[in-house]
Amino acid sequence: MEIDISKNETLQLLISESEKLKKTIENIQAQSKKTIPDIVNLYYQATMVKTLSKKIKSDLTDETKSENQFILNEIDKTQKNISENFSRSLHPEILDYLTNLIQTSTKNLKSLNQNSEQKTKQTIESEAQLYKELRELMSTKEFITQYEIGLKDD
Repeated sequence: MEIDISKNETLQLLISESEKLKKTIENIQAQSKKTIPDIVNLYYQATMVKTLSKKIKSDLTDETKSENQFILNEIDKTQKNISENFSRSLHPEILDYLTNLIQTSTKNLKSLNQNSEQKTKQTIESEAQLYKELRELMSTKEFITQYEIGLKDD
């Protein structure tokens, strides 16, 4: 089977980005404490691979040539991998992880605010840092929620 250069390059790009996603998933699954940058990177990579595979599939499906079948099979395999190893398993886990962190952070801030004694500069700075972390967690959760909305559109 002969694939022209542009289709071969497209396939190589898809395979390369899919491998990056696979490694990113493996790395984040190995971490007990997930960082915001790692989570954002994971969702960026997952979104990129999903979008790339949809675009390639759309372009090739319009052509309906049998020589595109190999690429279409690779795309189907990639989409299945994302669905099984990320969207159905890791995504809900990360969403729960962030939800729990937000709840804990909110509870900690509420307990700090109940303390009626005079606050020191260090206490105020510590509180400000906790608010900053809470905002980061909440915006990351919102980012992830947008991914979930995209899943429902598929």
